[in-house]
Amino acid sequence: MIRGVSSDTRCGNALRLALSLILVQIIIFGNCINGIIPLIDSVSAQEPQKRSIDLNQSIFDVRVEGNESIPALAILQKTKIQRGRPATRDMVLEDVRLLFATRWFASVVPVYRQTEQGLVLVYKVKERPIVEKVEFRGYKKIKIKRLQATTGLKVGSPFDIAANQESVNRIKQLYVERGYRFAEVKLLKGGDPNDREVIFEIKEGPKVVVSGIKFRGNKFVSDGVLKTKLQTKKAPLGMSFFGGKYDPATIQDDLISLKQYYNGLGFFDVKIDEKVGYNKDKSRVQVEYTINEGKRYKIRDIMIEGNRIFSEEEIREDIKLAAGEYFNSRTLATDVEKLSERYGELGHLFAKVTPQPRFLEAPGEVDLVYSINEDKPYRIRKITAHISGDNPRTKSSVLLNPMMVAPGDLANQRLIAKSKRRIEGNQVFQKGPQDGPRINVTRVNPEREMLASRENDILRGQNADEQQVQKLRYPNLKYRSQTYKQPAPQQNQDLFEGIKTEPVSYQSPQRTGQIFRGQNYDNGIPEPLNPLFGESPLGDPMGTEFPQQQPGWVDLDVYASESRTGRLMFGVGVNSNAGVVGSIVLQEENFDILRPPRSMEDILDGTAWRGGGQRFRAEAVPGDQVSRYLVNWTDPYFLDTNFSLGVSGFYFTRYYTDWDEQRVGGRFSLGRQLTQEWSINTQYRLEDVKLYNPRTPTPAIVQASVGDNLLNTFRISLNHDTRDAAFLPAEGHLLEWAAEQAVGDYTYSRLEANGSQYFTLYKRPDGGGRHILSLSAQLGWTDTDTPVFERYYAGGFQTFRGFEFRGVTPRENGIAIGGRWSFLGSAQYMMPITADEMIQMVFFSDFGTVEEDVSLDQFRVSVGAGLRLTVPAMGPVPVALDFSVPLAKESFDQTQVFSFYVGFTR
Repeated sequence: MIRGVSSDTRCGNALRLALSLILVQIIIFGNCINGIIPLIDSVSAQEPQKRSIDLNQSIFDVRVEGNESIPALAILQKTKIQRGRPATRDMVLEDVRLLFATRWFASVVPVYRQTEQGLVLVYKVKERPIVEKVEFRGYKKIKIKRLQATTGLKVGSPFDIAANQESVNRIKQLYVERGYRFAEVKLLKGGDPNDREVIFEIKEGPKVVVSGIKFRGNKFVSDGVLKTKLQTKKAPLGMSFFGGKYDPATIQDDLISLKQYYNGLGFFDVKIDEKVGYNKDKSRVQVEYTINEGKRYKIRDIMIEGNRIFSEEEIREDIKLAAGEYFNSRTLATDVEKLSERYGELGHLFAKVTPQPRFLEAPGEVDLVYSINEDKPYRIRKITAHISGDNPRTKSSVLLNPMMVAPGDLANQRLIAKSKRRIEGNQVFQKGPQDGPRINVTRVNPEREMLASRENDILRGQNADEQQVQKLRYPNLKYRSQTYKQPAPQQNQDLFEGIKTEPVSYQSPQRTGQIFRGQNYDNGIPEPLNPLFGESPLGDPMGTEFPQQQPGWVDLDVYASESRTGRLMFGVGVNSNAGVVGSIVLQEENFDILRPPRSMEDILDGTAWRGGGQRFRAEAVPGDQVSRYLVNWTDPYFLDTNFSLGVSGFYFTRYYTDWDEQRVGGRFSLGRQLTQEWSINTQYRLEDVKLYNPRTPTPAIVQASVGDNLLNTFRISLNHDTRDAAFLPAEGHLLEWAAEQAVGDYTYSRLEANGSQYFTLYKRPDGGGRHILSLSAQLGWTDTDTPVFERYYAGGFQTFRGFEFRGVTPRENGIAIGGRWSFLGSAQYMMPITADEMIQMVFFSDFGTVEEDVSLDQFRVSVGAGLRLTVPAMGPVPVALDFSVPLAKESFDQTQVFSFYVGFTR
C-alpha cells in the first residue's frame, strides 16, 4: 500500500482511467467503423496527408489488405461497393457491417487511398482465428450430424470462445430433450484463445423413462381416470422407443391438474404429494402420488341475487345443481352457461352470472350464490370479417355466410355462439384455442360517433330513406334467416392478431336518431309517462315492474385464419362387406369454380381455383370386390344464400354374389337449412346401370334388368337433427323423411323414414366415461316397377349384424332378388373399457326384415357384442370388431358370426 493515499482515492483514479480508455475506444470505433469519415491513406510515406482527395470521385478499385487465409475475392463478394461508381459514407458503413456479419474478422477499417490511376477503397482487416478441427467424443445415442447442426461449428468457421462454450449448453439441452437427464458435456479444447481445435467430451448416461405411476389414498377416483389427467406417461413395456420420457417439470403440472380435478368434484380440502424414485442406474423412474381426498362438499342451499327480468322460479329451472347434491364444477359451468344463454337470447350480451361459493362452519357444506348482473339488451350495428394467413385468398363472404345474425338483429348470444360453431366446422379455417375462429364483441355509441363524424346523422353504409326502426320485442324471439350472418362473443378481448386482409363491414340499416325511445320490451307498447306507477306492478296496467334501459349497440369482429385446405390422402381399408379397398383422394375445402388461373403465377402461389369456400373432391377407390371413382363439387352457401348446391359424377363397379353391376352417372342436389335443426334437400339422379354376369338359373326379375338401364329419379327429403355431434353422438336424434319418384325406363315411387336416438345413461362426475344407448330404425317401401338393383337388401356390419352382406332378402332359386318393403332396427349399448376411452365395448341387438310386401312374417333378430378400438395413427374412425349370433332367421338366410371394419388414412 502507498502511504498517504487512501484506498478510496486509488479506486477513484482507477475508475477514471478505465472510463477514459472506454471513451477513447468509443471515439476510435465511431470514427472508423460507423463511417463518419474513413481514414485517408497517401500514395507514399513521403506525402502523409498533404494531397487533397476528392471523395466524390468514382472508385477506381476496391481492395482488401490484412487477410491471410480468406481469399480477397471471397471477402469482396460480401461487399456492395463496385468499381467505377462513387462511394458514400453510408455505403462504406454498410460494407463494414456486412463484413463484420460474416464473423470472419476481429476488425475492419476502411481506408481511402489516392493513386495515379484513381481513388482506391481499401478494407484493412484482421482475421479471427479459424477453427481447424471439431470433434465430438463419447456420443452414441445421437448422430454426429445432429450434434453438428446443434452447435453450428465446422472446420473453417471463425474461432469464438463464447460460441464454443454456448455449444456445450446446447448439446446438453439436446440430450435432456431426448431423455438423457444425466448427460454431461465438457469442452476439452476451444476455451483458450490460443486453441484452434474444438473438442467436446460427452458422457451420455442412461435415458430416463417412467416405468411406473402409482396412486395411494385415492378412493373416489380410480387410478385409470387419474392417469388421464397427467402429462407424465408411462413407457409402454418399459421401452423408451414408445415414449414415457421423464421430465420433472411435468410432475408439478400434474400436481396442479390433479388438485383442480378433485376441486371440481367438490374435494376442496384435497392434499396431494409426489415421490420420485430411481433404480440403480437411474434409467427408470417410479412416480408415486399420495392423495388425501378429504371430505367431499355438499351444497346446503342455493341463492339467487340480482335477477329482475326473470323470476327466481324461472332461473331455477335452468339450475341442475340442486341443494343437497355434491358440488360439481362441470354441472355448475353448464348451469351458468344456460343462465347466460337465457339472458343472451334477449340481447343481454354482457349479462354476468357469477357463482360464489360460501363455505360454512359445518365441515363439508357450502352455500352457492348466483350473483346476476343483467345489464341491458344490445343490437348489432355492424359485422366485420377479418381473414388472416400467409397469403389469404378466401372471400369475406365465406366467413360471413355461416353467421346466424345480421346487422340490425338483436344480439342473441345463442345464435352468435351457434354461428361460431358453424364457422369452426368449416374446413377452410384453422381450429384450436390459439388459431381457431374468434368473435370480438365491442360496445359502441353510434350517437357519439355520429356527432363526431358529422355525416348528416347517417351512419356509413346507410341510406337516408331507411328510417324504420324495428321494435324490440322479447322474449318472443324468432329465428331469422339472413344472407350475411356472424359467431360468438369473447367480452371485448382482442382475440386475433396478424390480420392481413382489409375488413369488410356490413352496416345496420337503422338510424341512431331513433333508438327505441319509450318502448316496453314485452310488447312494444310505449311506456306510460306515469312517474307514480311506472315501477309498480299495481296501479297503472301499462306500467312495468322495473325501469327499462334503452338498448345499446355492439360491433362484431369475426376473426379466422386460413388453414391448409388442400389435401392429398392415401388410405387402405378392409371390411366384411366390401373386402379390401385402397383410396386416393384429392380434396380442396376452399375451392372457387369462378377463379380459374389467369397466369402461371396464379398456379404457383395457389391462388387459382381457391378462395370461394366451395368443396371439391376427386377420389379413386379401387378394390377386389367394389371400386368407385368420383368427382364432386359442393357450394354450401350458393350465391351467398342459405341454399346449398352440389354436382357429382361417378363410376362404380361391384361384384355381387348373384351378378355384377356397373354404374355411371351423376347427381344434382339443392338444399336449404331452414332452422338450426331443420333442413330440406332435393336431388336429381341420372344413372346408366349395367347388370351383367347373372347367376343361373336367372330369375325373371333379374333377367329383365340384364344389360343397360337408364335411371332417372327425383328425391326430396326433410331432416331434423338435434345430435350433439355428427360423429359418435351421445345425445339427441336424427330423423329423415324422404320421397323419391323414378321416371323413364322405370316408373316407380319410393317412401322412406329413418331415425336415430341417443341417450347418455351414465357418465363420471367429470363428464367422461359415458355409457351411450343408441336406438335406430329404418323403414322403406318401393313400388312394383322397381328394378332388382334398386330394391331393398340387408345384412352386414352396417345394416344387420349376424348376417352376411345382402344375406337378408327374398330369394328365388337361391338368388337374392331384394324386397319392396324393409324394416330394420337396432339397439346398441356402448361403454368404455379404458379410462381414456380408446377401447370401448358394445352390446347390441339388430332386428327387422326385408320382404316382398308390407309384413313382419319373416322377422329376424340377432344379438352380439364387439369392440371399438381408436388408434389415432390410423385416423378418426375406430376399428370395429363385432360378433353376432342370429336368434330368429329364415332357412334361406346367409349368416355371418364375425363382421369388422379396419381403415387407415394418411
